[in-house]
Amino acid sequence: MPFVFRTGKFCSSAGLSPSSASRALRGAAAQGVVARVGRGLWRRTDCDAPAVECRTPHPFPPAWMNANEHLLDAAFGPAPRRLSHLMALEAAGVPLVTGQQLSVPHHSTTTMPLGITVFTERHDRIALHAAQLTERTWMSSPTRAAVETAQHDVAAPGWEERIAWAFTEDDGVLLDADEAVEISDTLQMRAGLRRLSSIADTLRRLGTAGAGGDLSNVLNQWAETATARRGDTWIRLRRSMPAPRSPSEAAWVDRERKVLWHWHPEALAASLTT
Repeated sequence: MPFVFRTGKFCSSAGLSPSSASRALRGAAAQGVVARVGRGLWRRTDCDAPAVECRTPHPFPPAWMNANEHLLDAAFGPAPRRLSHLMALEAAGVPLVTGQQLSVPHHSTTTMPLGITVFTERHDRIALHAAQLTERTWMSSPTRAAVETAQHDVAAPGWEERIAWAFTEDDGVLLDADEAVEISDTLQMRAGLRRLSSIADTLRRLGTAGAGGDLSNVLNQWAETATARRGDTWIRLRRSMPAPRSPSEAAWVDRERKVLWHWHPEALAASLTT
């Protein structure tokens, strides 16, 4: 059997009925030969995961990369997929702990409870602004990871703190404002860019972390990447927070980008020093 396989695959290979196959697999799990990964999905424990060919250096341990690749193949099939959002930011060096976050084509969704946060998008967008790790797996560039995190606002609570860290650490070299504008245009993620621009603008107004020199230039560039256009509606910095009844009731109002904040930017700036 493959390293990761479905119950149905075992049924056909062993010539068993689904009920008999399930009993056999439960018995094998009790003996430590296989382990249940999810409903109808099993992983062999009697051998190491076969090595996969990596197309580019990556920050993940080889053993994890090998096992995860076979898991994704069994769960999502041969379609391309991308490690994305905060997982890609973590891989780029932003200090945070997050579960696996994966973007797949619309037709590749699975109902298996694998502990993976899954986002769907058009097939032809999976590999854009991303590095290819293996034959079928890509990883968002740090900038795409930041834009898509801000666009969807469901990757994790407090994501704006991690974005602020990426803006200010090492004079802001991790994220590329020009790339963010291109991503916003080609992938229709202007809301995400407006949120990122709003964070940068408030950080520069507060003189965060003694912003000066290169960091000041970086924050200025990001602050100027987006403004509200005719017809743009108000958006919240975090969509998950309750919407104020009017802009004046928000904790902080960025009128230039039409972004409503749920807390004062001073709290965000303070989080960078704690």
